[in-house]
Amino acid sequence: MKTNIVLIGMTGSGKSTIGEKLSQQLGMPFKDIDLFIEHTTKQSIPELFEVSEAHFRAIETKACKKIAATEKHTVISCGGGVVLNPENIQALRKTGWIVFIDRPIEHIIKDIEIAHRPLLKEGKNKLYQLHEERFSLYQKAADFRVENQSTLEDVLNDIKTHLPETITHKRRR
Repeated sequence: MKTNIVLIGMTGSGKSTIGEKLSQQLGMPFKDIDLFIEHTTKQSIPELFEVSEAHFRAIETKACKKIAATEKHTVISCGGGVVLNPENIQALRKTGWIVFIDRPIEHIIKDIEIAHRPLLKEGKNKLYQLHEERFSLYQKAADFRVENQSTLEDVLNDIKTHLPETITHKRRR
């Protein structure tokens, strides 16, 4: 049974901010997969990428499978590249509704901090390439898409209208 809410989308799309607030509103725990990876490996995401992107992606897949198998009634924020491996989405879909947080790339570029984002070490323009590579994967993976172009409250309300009542009403405080 699906009890989790899984947020996917580009880096800088607002998944963590939205996820934290959504979890508070619904009375559900919040889990950020990147923070989970850093905690369990005792290494930062940039350090893991220094070994190689493939190394990080293998760890990410293990984390997705573990979280999908152990978390219930949880809001889960994924890293931007989680859609690159279909195994990640398959695992997360088993227990969660997948929500694509779609924020216009121009908005992301305006305010993203790139210091701790290894794939953006070449600069913010790399976002255009990543967006082109991943956009169709986000669409394919998602149960539904929510645009992040207005207020946080509007985005949260949009997400809640798409979720089944068993998630939005049962867990409310």
